[in-house]
Amino acid sequence: MAAHIKFSQVSYTYPYSGEDRRTALQEISFELPPGEVLCVTGPNGSGKSTLAQLMAGLIKPTYGEVFIDGKRATRDLLEDFHSKVGLLFQSPEDQLFADTVWKDIAFGPRNQGLSSESVSRRVQGAAKLMGIDIEELGNRSPFGLSEGEKRRVALAGVLAMEPEVLILDEPTVGQDWENREHMLNSLSEYRAIHESSLVFISHDLDDALKLASRFLLLEEGRVRFTGKFSELIVSQRLLEKSGVGLPPVALLAGKLEGSGVPVDSPIDTLSISQLIREGVNQPGC
Repeated sequence: MAAHIKFSQVSYTYPYSGEDRRTALQEISFELPPGEVLCVTGPNGSGKSTLAQLMAGLIKPTYGEVFIDGKRATRDLLEDFHSKVGLLFQSPEDQLFADTVWKDIAFGPRNQGLSSESVSRRVQGAAKLMGIDIEELGNRSPFGLSEGEKRRVALAGVLAMEPEVLILDEPTVGQDWENREHMLNSLSEYRAIHESSLVFISHDLDDALKLASRFLLLEEGRVRFTGKFSELIVSQRLLEKSGVGLPPVALLAGKLEGSGVPVDSPIDTLSISQLIREGVNQPGC
């Protein structure tokens, strides 16, 4: 069972000196129950990446408390965070450092004290999940790869540690359609096998819609909304104000309903092709 993470009135101010001190998050309270998929969205500078680092135990709140499995996160509990929570940074270069792809993916499992055989299985399994040909790329430098490949290698390194909670900061950036679909399907597969939780940080609600059961909208360091997607799209003005666009499936559904074509199924279960079929099958179409 995945870890349970809870934020209670958490604020974070970056410790710059003088007038440069900047409050990134203000009085954030929410819970991530075991097994949930949460999409965190919002405009640039809203605090999404800071929230991710707090959830992973990389930084501590300026005010408020973070709990893991009911225990307040203290310095003594940071090891629990690091063993249970895996974080993919927004920029893959921030977590790639080894001289080969194989060594980079293997770094985490080796530090977990696993046998050579277990490390090898983890590397090959994580590489396969991310669509990485480990035979072809294993001995290459990760820094010579494309941006999309770097991100997949960085994520494979996180998956190889088999964390209970996955926090992914803009994971699909730089991926073509095929790799994007493969990544999203693989993340669903990983969750099913490991019963893990997933925090999906993204501007792209179309991607998140395929995975997330709950959405959290940040703006200026505060939570402006938390709930289901069907509730979020009712607040379209809130999304537009925050600079977050609706995914194409929601826009098409809105146009169909505006033209008098009812959409009976929940938006978060539909695809564009399904909506087109619903419209075509209406009387008079």
